[in-house]
Amino acid sequence: METGNSYVYFALKGDNFDTDEVTNRLGIEPTDSWRQGEKGKYKSAVEFASWKLTAAKGKEYLQIDNLVDEIVSLLYDKIEIINDLKRQFELDSVVEIVLYIDTNEDASMPSLGHDLKTIEFLYRTQTKTDVDIYRFNSAYDET
Repeated sequence: METGNSYVYFALKGDNFDTDEVTNRLGIEPTDSWRQGEKGKYKSAVEFASWKLTAAKGKEYLQIDNLVDEIVSLLYDKIEIINDLKRQFELDSVVEIVLYIDTNEDASMPSLGHDLKTIEFLYRTQTKTDVDIYRFNSAYDET
């Protein structure tokens, strides 16, 4: 991942579930998915199944809430389906925000906030948010 390339994704995670069924019921192709036991990037076998939908990476650095809004807009009309899937397969859901902060004093800082539609989506689907923050310095790092 290049420095400064913040991104956001929504994920459904569980011990083991049919990610193809999630795709079919939501009518949305995931950005990534895997099943429990498949070979992982960093492990010989992943310990859980996951269905992920990622906002377009690299198109937004400063207004991170635009990436969150993109995800919520795609999923907002699917709240009942998401809740049914969570109950049926005993899934957890998360909106993961991966934020790169430029420590260069001349650079602008990104902002993040949730509008009421996003807060309603998170509440109604009982989705947690998780924010991972990484630092880089554009004055020294090559992108």
